[in-house]
Amino acid sequence: MPWCLLIGVLLLLLPEGLRAESSLAMRPRVEVTGETVRVSDLFKHPLPAALKKHADTAVFNAPLPGKERFVPGVFLARKLSLLPGCKALKVKSPNRVCIVRKGQYLKDNRLEPLLEQVAKKTWNGPITITDLRVVGRRTFPVGKITLTPDKKRLRIRKNRIELPVAISAGRESMGRITLTGEVTVLKNVVVATTAIRQGDELTSDHVALAPRPVPPSDNKLVTELALAVGRMATRPIRPGTVLNARMVKASPLVERGEGVRIRYTLGGLVIAATGIAGETGGLGDFIKVKNSRSGKGITCRITGERTVEPLL
Repeated sequence: MPWCLLIGVLLLLLPEGLRAESSLAMRPRVEVTGETVRVSDLFKHPLPAALKKHADTAVFNAPLPGKERFVPGVFLARKLSLLPGCKALKVKSPNRVCIVRKGQYLKDNRLEPLLEQVAKKTWNGPITITDLRVVGRRTFPVGKITLTPDKKRLRIRKNRIELPVAISAGRESMGRITLTGEVTVLKNVVVATTAIRQGDELTSDHVALAPRPVPPSDNKLVTELALAVGRMATRPIRPGTVLNARMVKASPLVERGEGVRIRYTLGGLVIAATGIAGETGGLGDFIKVKNSRSGKGITCRITGERTVEPLL
């Protein structure tokens, strides 16, 4: 027992640096944020005097942001022993050391506003970006990331925006990514409120004006009730469907093969004739009409029931 006490006292009397060196153990997993692994990154406990002056010395290159790399522990211990004053240093190292470099991932909520800024300068109304895609997205270094849209290479195709964005961390360029997304605009359009059969004449009970997100370049959407009510459905329409010009047409005022009145007004002079309709059409439609007297075919616009006006 006296010998045990004596050994304990001697250990307590050892210099602090020597006691630290005797229990110096390397971390099995090292996490860094920079491009290199420093001496201080390899150890959890305070460094002994021999290593303290080399705390910021780089001993190994870190992997890319968000990646990890395994390095033999004896290799790192060997590199530490080559530092000035550290040749006799005894380091307990694991078989492999996992080196992990932390990074940051650019999320959609940081990228979508870049496309929204372009969309708001192109179209009017509340803008929404959908189907966002990012080409070249990866994990970037920890720290401040600057995003700079390249307006010179911006492309807008119908409802889709393609925007290259340069990325930099501090003064270092990190390359570029390309953002693409579909654009919708909130607009008042005519919507079916009930099921409509093909051939039905639309009334105010069938349709209503309501705000909907729609493609901004679609100019065939019906945006006024007057352009739907009184017209005929060309196909079955489900409730909630946004109507476009192809879904409705004017109710027929002229049937193919029936007689029509041809009226042409020039100043106070009215010229009237009769003809045979070569096509079926509604108000405002252009059809072919054969003059009953001359037998000549002419193009006319339907102005009323069985009434047309020649296009001269």
